[in-house]
Amino acid sequence: MNEKNIVCFVAILFVLPAASSLHISKINANNDLNWSVETVDYIGDVGRYTSLALDSNDYPHISYCDIGNADLKYAYWDGNEWKNEIVDSHGTVGIPTAIALDSKGNPHIAYHDFGKKYLKYAYWDGDQWNIETIDSKGMLGHLAIAIDSNDYAHIAYCDSRNGYLKHAYWDGDQWVNETVDPDGNVSWFSVGAHAIAIKDGHPYIAYGCGNELRYAYKDKVQWHIETILTEAGEIRYTSMKMDSKGYPHICFHGMENYDLKYVYCDGTQWKIETVLSEGYIGGACALALDSNDYPHIACYRTDSPDENDRDQEYVYWDGAQWNEKVIDSEGFVGGCCDIAIDSNDNPVLSYCYWEHLDLKCARKTANNPPEKTVKPTGWRIGKTGKNYSYTTSTSDIDDEQIYYMFDWGDGQCSDWFGPYNTGEKIKVSHSWKKQGNYLIRVKARDIHYSESKWSDPLSVSMPRTFPLKNWEIKVRDSLITLGSGKLLNFFL
Repeated sequence: MNEKNIVCFVAILFVLPAASSLHISKINANNDLNWSVETVDYIGDVGRYTSLALDSNDYPHISYCDIGNADLKYAYWDGNEWKNEIVDSHGTVGIPTAIALDSKGNPHIAYHDFGKKYLKYAYWDGDQWNIETIDSKGMLGHLAIAIDSNDYAHIAYCDSRNGYLKHAYWDGDQWVNETVDPDGNVSWFSVGAHAIAIKDGHPYIAYGCGNELRYAYKDKVQWHIETILTEAGEIRYTSMKMDSKGYPHICFHGMENYDLKYVYCDGTQWKIETVLSEGYIGGACALALDSNDYPHIACYRTDSPDENDRDQEYVYWDGAQWNEKVIDSEGFVGGCCDIAIDSNDNPVLSYCYWEHLDLKCARKTANNPPEKTVKPTGWRIGKTGKNYSYTTSTSDIDDEQIYYMFDWGDGQCSDWFGPYNTGEKIKVSHSWKKQGNYLIRVKARDIHYSESKWSDPLSVSMPRTFPLKNWEIKVRDSLITLGSGKLLNFFL
């Protein structure tokens, strides 16, 4: 970008109180492909702090944190299945992460050691992972990474000890660390996904500094900083992409009204839009641009930041209006998300399924997911510590084999059972350790990892005592006759 086009005046297009005023229409992206919602990793408490990049085959690569073991992990699609591996398990690492691919498609990951407050960097050289500590002076916060034309990494991050915005880069011989903005108000949420970009060999960074949205760029001599706007609340999760003309596009979460905002420079001035503002919307927002330079944004929505209920959202501009799509809404899901656009202008999202801390990916494919799984049937009441069996089935329109995962309602999910033929009934057993009432759900996926919706739940009770003293009662839908309609209804 030429320097004369860097500094833009600010023009506020509209800041309206409700998303409905913005003509948001809840429709799919305008093609005939299906959304494929996929579980990438579910072993342990994984899925936090995801970052996403696509290779030349449009295959997703995701960096993320295994919170349960405090490990940095990496997952990728190889064309047939998801593969995942541990990159770094020394210390409390991967809180948070940022990934980028070089010209060979090799991953580069910036991340923090949360315990030591170190900035770390891992890259794959084609044979092995190489891990380096970039800054050991008390760094902590969300961060972003970009790869330049020499395949050298540039990292934007926060010095939380002093509230500085910093930039680290490899110059071919050594790592160079520099302070970009010493204001003192740069914090954990100031730098979001893709907040740094490289243009003509120079770095550009969008970030929050307290309640100000700022834009920094470096020429051959020094850093220049511009304040784009000021709000009454904190600016969080800044995400930036450069368009085909080299102009920056930025989204962020404004804490003044808990809304999602979008800012872009048209070459002469900054233009500001409120995209969504109904409820608590825009958390963990991430931005990507398609071949028309239209913005696509991933974020989460919830009625309140204090409630354990989230939806993973996808919002995009189609050239005439903003469109909103709920990608995943069953349970506490969404956030820790990122987005990329493939070579066919289709979105790919990574995000966290908070209820069980699974890593999820959503993308558009020609494949049809299985039908919603049939509500499981089986034992409705029983004893703790004893196995009880449950039956379910579903069908696949493409006549592909199916795998099943059960959510037992006690904080545990099963492995994927299968494969089974479409329409085939399956039987799975489980035992509960504690007394209580539980809701059992089950979902299916096909051989392409595309998942069905969760089934309707089956209520199961593990009481302290049985309603009928020493009788063990096996309830199988209509196969039981107890002589009392009320008692039968109680169980069924």
